[in-house]
Amino acid sequence: MATVGNGNGDGDGKRPGWRRIMVPALVGTAVVLIASAIGYSATTQPAPPPSDPAVSGASPEEAAERSCEPLPSRANVHQMSDTITFPEISYSVDEAGDRPRIDLAGTYRGDIDEGRRIAVIARADPGSRDAGPEHRPGDGHYYYVQELQVDEEAHCWSALSLNPADSGSRGLDWHLYLVLVPVDFGVTSVSARNQVEDGVFEELESLAVFRVNI
Repeated sequence: MATVGNGNGDGDGKRPGWRRIMVPALVGTAVVLIASAIGYSATTQPAPPPSDPAVSGASPEEAAERSCEPLPSRANVHQMSDTITFPEISYSVDEAGDRPRIDLAGTYRGDIDEGRRIAVIARADPGSRDAGPEHRPGDGHYYYVQELQVDEEAHCWSALSLNPADSGSRGLDWHLYLVLVPVDFGVTSVSARNQVEDGVFEELESLAVFRVNI
């Protein structure tokens, strides 16, 4: 008697059931292996490096604001106001070249009102003399030097590469005042030689003063 075939050409009536079981199982195994490989790759990728102001396009001022690192020498600060106080001020002096430079850093307490800045105003002590052959005394004038770069979140600040002295005036004692000034003070109230008139200075709110010898 003739036998009726199953229509798949293999003549085995059991094979279709085997395929219905094995094919889905193989597909499922492949999916699990692929997913595991993707997960392993994601967990083994190196983490991005932390942002660095030196490579992230930040300006030197922004980098200084973020760090506010203490400097080697500690200043003896005389507080002149309760509005804003300075618990710590440190400095360093770069004596390379004919015109020494001063770097400042410190912390502060209080709030700086909108429309105000804190500026460094320097005065050469007339009782000190420079190291030049004529040993000239300090002229006693007030000179606008620079505004502080302030980090309001950390309540710290810095002021870098200050040049209060004229060329050849090494050896003078400088009184450095931290003074509250209007935003446009450097434009409206300072002469071409960065001098601040005595009357103008007296109208400003001086917050603190300290002395540095260069």
